[in-house]
Amino acid sequence: MDTNTISNELKQQIIGEYIKTAAGRAKLAASMIQPLRLRRDYTSVARKAFLVEQLPDGALPIYDKDPNVTAFVVGEEGENILAITKPRRVIFPLFEIASNPELPLTQIKERRFDLIERAQDLAKAQIQAAEDARAFDVMDAVSQFGFDNLGAAYVNAQVNAVAPLTPANLIDAFARIETHDLRVARIFMNALDFADIRKWGRDVLDIETQGTLLKSGLLGTVWGAQIIVSRKVNPGYAYVCAEPEFFGRIPVRTELTVLSADDPKARRIGFSVFENLGIGCHNPLAITRVKIAR
Repeated sequence: MDTNTISNELKQQIIGEYIKTAAGRAKLAASMIQPLRLRRDYTSVARKAFLVEQLPDGALPIYDKDPNVTAFVVGEEGENILAITKPRRVIFPLFEIASNPELPLTQIKERRFDLIERAQDLAKAQIQAAEDARAFDVMDAVSQFGFDNLGAAYVNAQVNAVAPLTPANLIDAFARIETHDLRVARIFMNALDFADIRKWGRDVLDIETQGTLLKSGLLGTVWGAQIIVSRKVNPGYAYVCAEPEFFGRIPVRTELTVLSADDPKARRIGFSVFENLGIGCHNPLAITRVKIAR
């Protein structure tokens, strides 16, 4: 059921029929999967920085890395960041991200079907927030410690800047990546710091004006690199990254799935939204962090 292409009245009628039976609620859960995936991918920060790969059945998330650098991956519980130094190949641990929105049956009976859409919005926000938080944990670990084997000049990949952020600051960050024959593809930053770049003028900054792209966080380009603005980036930091395939991976074992998960004793209908994946960087040469002191 594509609820985006039908009238609100028909949508309510269909949902009203679906929620009457367990089989109908299972169909309703299945109908949520594709819209949730599309909306997550559209606004996700993590999936713009890391290359997403669906794992074939039985395949392990194993990736090659330079033996001289440290890889950083999210641990099996989805919490700690692991630093892997010696091997030439690194296995990305897989972990689960889940959201379990529930709705009072009494309110559904009152035909408050907007609650179901709100439940979808909540699930999408929670899944995406968990992905993005772990992605930035990896990026922070790489930026702080990822150059430990490349000599004293690269002990800390961070570029230190004093506000306002200047083109020279970003030029230094670009050079850190370009030195390794990589091209800067994206810059991730907070709106407060992007305000500095907005003042650089059209000779440097190409402002994005297409509404659909603005909603994805793409606000402009500078020297060919996309600027992704997100409140999930802490003010005072900007992450300058090469193309995702040269930086890191999000191997996916189980793509985002929705199951019906009712709680009859509590008289609530619910949904279990979950995915199983990994997040990690196998090439720390592909990122630089800029710290902006204000």
